[in-house]
Amino acid sequence: MKLVYLINTAGFGGAEIYVLNLTRDMMQRGHQVTVVFLLQEIRGGADSLESKLNETGANIVYLESNCLQDIGRWFSLIKLLYKIRPDIIHSHLPRSDLAASIAKIIFPKMKWVITLHDTYTKDKFAAHWILLLIRWNWQRVDHAIAVSTHVQEWGMKYFFLLRDKTRVIYHGVQFKDVPEFPKNLSGELSKIGCLARFEKRKGLETLVRAMTKVIQIFPGAKLLLAGSDPTGYSNVLKELAESLNVESNIEILEFCNTPLEFLQDLDVFAFASSSEGFGIVLIEAMSVRKPIVASDIYPINHIVQQGVSGILVEPDNDELFADALIELLGDPEKCQCMGEEGHQRLINEFSLEKSMNKTHDLYIELMS
Repeated sequence: MKLVYLINTAGFGGAEIYVLNLTRDMMQRGHQVTVVFLLQEIRGGADSLESKLNETGANIVYLESNCLQDIGRWFSLIKLLYKIRPDIIHSHLPRSDLAASIAKIIFPKMKWVITLHDTYTKDKFAAHWILLLIRWNWQRVDHAIAVSTHVQEWGMKYFFLLRDKTRVIYHGVQFKDVPEFPKNLSGELSKIGCLARFEKRKGLETLVRAMTKVIQIFPGAKLLLAGSDPTGYSNVLKELAESLNVESNIEILEFCNTPLEFLQDLDVFAFASSSEGFGIVLIEAMSVRKPIVASDIYPINHIVQQGVSGILVEPDNDELFADALIELLGDPEKCQCMGEEGHQRLINEFSLEKSMNKTHDLYIELMS
């Protein structure tokens, strides 16, 4: 098959890593893959995945705008598709979905697949208003992949997608060659961490406030926060930490392009997000056998099993987050058990192999 993956940028993020995994897998299966980016600019300090994509052997293309911005890129995309004549174009994120929907008009026989990585609501998608104007374009899609049931239901309601043209395929991560959780724990557990884009809905302020109670019991505890920062939101967190006199217990780091190494160094992974399409960082934490404290919302509470692989609490409640963190920091044996249970759930439900196989099966169905 000839496959085209279309996405906004090569920035290191959940959707982009998904495209990288798809590209690597489909190239290994012997398909011809071209990865197309609308933009070269990457905001928020995130690294580029271009070098990793080049290692797959896929063709990498940045669309030219010819001074016409997105309209120019649409023309460039159509020109490219005339040359490639792909069997399937698979787009990711609304801006790329719109470009693909226009290409679908020109190439009606080309199969068009989208992946809905999240619910693109006002609090997550700055150009949310434009969806009211263009959502009818999505009705031309041949099939939509949703990263969770929540996202699937939203897509059917908001984009008017038909149920038989949608399916849920969870993200997956590779769990081979991951170091095991230390068998002999010694010393006080102290490192709490969160890996997330710096934005309000990720609940990072909740974690900062929780530290005021945590350090009363564990004075040496540290909260490590890392991620891209497209809007400078990390400054809000720094000011909050100073106002609460916990700045010495909090480290606000830059974007981390080695997430598994960051996660491996933690004792507890904390994720206070108030809204998620999936939350791939959760299964990354599970891949390195880390116990999790997270918000009790879907799909987080589908990924993390309450009392088994982590502790789930009410979102935006710093008192409950603090209590859960204190409980785990004081119980190394429970941390180890939860880490092992989470790793086993990853193998059973969220393996990269399973995710890639289901996507490939969809491609075969569409072509047949």
